[in-house]
Amino acid sequence: MSQRERNPGVETASDKLAAILDVICRFVFTVGVAAALIGLAFLIFNYASSNQAFGEVAKQATANINTFGTLMMAGLVLAGLAVSYLQWGEEVLGPLLLIAWAALFFSPLYLPSMFGNGSSTDVGQFALTTIQRSSIPAGIIGLIVVIADVATRTRLRIREGTKADQLKFGKGLKEEKDIRNVFLGKCWQLPYCRKFVRERCPIYHARRTCWKERVGCMCEESVIRNAMEGRVIPSDAVAAAKYIPQNHKLTADQKAERCRQCVIFNEHQKHKYKLAMPVAIGGMGAVYVLFHEPLNLAVKGGISGIDSMVGKATLRKDEKGTDLTRSGLGGDNTINFSEIILIALLIVGLAYVIRFIEYLVFKAKV
Repeated sequence: MSQRERNPGVETASDKLAAILDVICRFVFTVGVAAALIGLAFLIFNYASSNQAFGEVAKQATANINTFGTLMMAGLVLAGLAVSYLQWGEEVLGPLLLIAWAALFFSPLYLPSMFGNGSSTDVGQFALTTIQRSSIPAGIIGLIVVIADVATRTRLRIREGTKADQLKFGKGLKEEKDIRNVFLGKCWQLPYCRKFVRERCPIYHARRTCWKERVGCMCEESVIRNAMEGRVIPSDAVAAAKYIPQNHKLTADQKAERCRQCVIFNEHQKHKYKLAMPVAIGGMGAVYVLFHEPLNLAVKGGISGIDSMVGKATLRKDEKGTDLTRSGLGGDNTINFSEIILIALLIVGLAYVIRFIEYLVFKAKV
């Protein structure tokens, strides 16, 4: 029993430390958001009101933009780290951070339609580029949070499998010490197979598995009764198979549901999950390596296509009739960030693949 359970009214040192960290992180989050908003507001104002500058004026404007860009970046880092601590474990934390990053990174898609007068100046374009560059740490923090969340849930699933309160057969049973946990092994090779039952189990002697036969020592009364009575089962696999009980009172679906609620079968499902995880991660890595060029071109094409559509919809043209959005996301200054977007998309895709695997293994239990 923990100290908190023994003294529920007493605040422990860890509780006090957690409370202090909570207050500090809330303060840091507030300061970070304020700094990010101040920096962003200055950059947007500089973009909206900028005129063509030359010489020392251009240098001063560039220096100011760099300063407030750094302020914005620092604010995003502080706010991102603080909110990650405060909301750690929330499934939406990582996606929300990525959405915030995307809103800033793709600002050239919508800012020119709001402030078109600054879009043709060098200072204005530098302000837009600075907004994008300053938003990158927020995207990195979001990716790290998504990766950490996926890794944490994966480790928890591998260790615990399905929720314990969903189990009906073998719930709370301790692992047997006389048999090793064979990876993807049969039911009698897993740690919850009880020795005194196994020695008199027809499935064990027939070298089959209980989830394929739909009867087992955790769910079928006759198996337990025979073991308790000391019934002798032939060691020959063919002969032992004739002793496997057949329950005709239950439908196939009812028998399958018994397996889904069995601790032995769920241990087997954990093994499937352990196998599926590196396959999924390796598969996504293989997709990145083998199809990197076409995927990167597709991301660049998508950015340019969206940029072009926004430009046509907002009728943003210069005196030569050229779409001014080409200097935004579609230009050379930002197209290099397509790699970051591609990696982000693959990581988010991997997160959904893992969730699908969890559904198949731990909910559908196929």
